[in-house]
Amino acid sequence: MPHYRYTAKDGPDRIVSGSVRAESRQDAVAKVDAMGYSPVSVAEAAEDGGPARDTAAAGRRPSRSSVTLFTRQLASLLRSGVPILRALRTISEQSEDARMKAVVLALESSVRDGRSISDAMSEHGRSFSDFYVNMVRTGEGGGVLDVVLSRLADAREAEDDLRRHVQSALAYPLLVAAAGCVTVFVLLAFFLPRMAELFSSYRQLPFATRALIAVSGAVSRWWPVVLLLAVFVFAVLKRLASVDRGRMVMDRLKLRVPFFGHVIRDSDVARFARTLALLLDSGVKVDKAMDLCAGTVRNAVLEAGVRGARDATVRRGLPFSDGIRGAEGFPLFVANMAAVGEEGGRLDEALLEVASYYEKRVAQQTRIAASLIEPAMILAVGAVVGFIVAAMLLPVFEIGTTLK
Repeated sequence: MPHYRYTAKDGPDRIVSGSVRAESRQDAVAKVDAMGYSPVSVAEAAEDGGPARDTAAAGRRPSRSSVTLFTRQLASLLRSGVPILRALRTISEQSEDARMKAVVLALESSVRDGRSISDAMSEHGRSFSDFYVNMVRTGEGGGVLDVVLSRLADAREAEDDLRRHVQSALAYPLLVAAAGCVTVFVLLAFFLPRMAELFSSYRQLPFATRALIAVSGAVSRWWPVVLLLAVFVFAVLKRLASVDRGRMVMDRLKLRVPFFGHVIRDSDVARFARTLALLLDSGVKVDKAMDLCAGTVRNAVLEAGVRGARDATVRRGLPFSDGIRGAEGFPLFVANMAAVGEEGGRLDEALLEVASYYEKRVAQQTRIAASLIEPAMILAVGAVVGFIVAAMLLPVFEIGTTLK
């Protein structure tokens, strides 16, 4: 019979640990529960009695899709009238993600000790953001937790769809570009230097062949230095992106990239508008909502614009539309739609329309990118490889012409 190690809570403050023998992990959880403890983590022990095999309690973050699924399931169970403790237990038993299972068990233990679900979630910042926790706290206060969780799940699924559109548009071109670069590098560094020896007795080679042989010789001689230089440049850029000023410079450059800059901006604007609409509809004040929304914007330039707009609305008492009008990077369309929403007392609805508009625009732009960039990348890689082949065959063609 397998051996299971457990960590559990005995009351609000006391943590206990031990081991039990059970047929399955579910049986082990039931045995720990029967002891009067609240299980936090239960995992099968290694054969040598060492640490448990289950890595869920090691602090690794659950996947984003697992958190979204948990949100949807919890909303459905609460809407059906299931008590929150029973809902959490049901979700933990059904969860296939071990890391998410451990988080849900910890939430259940905290709620059983008398804490609110939002306070319990705040202890798992890697799984639940400040925005998420504040939304749940708002739902608890208004007695509409199931409604808020359902809206959270909708918002996360809409954001995931937007991300998938962008990733699907970029995946194939990046794959073609990577394959092309590797192919050209291998040809220049390893194959062409050997073929160049065949032309060592030639007195006069075509210019294209001579240029290609010179480039191939340099690459084959210095390719370790080139790779080290590329790694160094990548490390410097990564370090620069981790510094606030460097991140601001790099993100500003991203926004200026033709076509892709608009995709980056529009996806962030859509995310900001949908998140802000969700917060306002839940009763969160504009200044607090904008502060939470700033953390959901990925581009540093747009994030600074949101924080500047928040300061303008709080300190100078400006309407949201006037504050966002002066925010760097934000299109004028957002401010105009917000002004219309403010006049009609339906700012949240206006922001949802903004989010829907930019999400559709990003989807359209990514479809255009996929239809144009893919053949362009194939043609570019084919042209480079074709030039290499032609340059190496030119001397052979010239010999054949001379013999005739």
